[in-house]
Amino acid sequence: MTAQQAELYEEKALTVLREKGFRLTRPRRLVIDLLARSEKALSAYEIKDILDQSGEQVDTVSIYRIIDCLHENHLVHRVLTTGKVMKCRLESEDACERDQHDHCHHLLICEKCGSVEEVHCPGVRYLVDAMETESGFRIHRHYLEFAGICTRCR
Repeated sequence: MTAQQAELYEEKALTVLREKGFRLTRPRRLVIDLLARSEKALSAYEIKDILDQSGEQVDTVSIYRIIDCLHENHLVHRVLTTGKVMKCRLESEDACERDQHDHCHHLLICEKCGSVEEVHCPGVRYLVDAMETESGFRIHRHYLEFAGICTRCR
């Protein structure tokens, strides 16, 4: 990720929160900045450690609340298999379907370096449709996480 992409994510995330009436507190800005610059998904404790090392003190409870706020506003994705969060791809209008009511995401998780890549696979819609038809169950959202080795680690 380039510095320009990190700045763009941070700018868009702050704009979304500002437009929804959230205060842009120093702890919120610090967490957003850290996530914007991170290539990996991070846990709340990893965020706390990194902020502590940089001389910024934000308590763990506040970090969890900030993560919840960012998640509720579709600015981060939860990586369910690791308990971490990663920023949504906001660099272009079609990069992340954050404004869709049935926002779903698919993640590729590297078992070697821990990198997480958000991908969109329109073909999954056919699977969901088939599952609904066969079961009669109405699916509102889904989460797909694929574990393996990324191209950098191969």
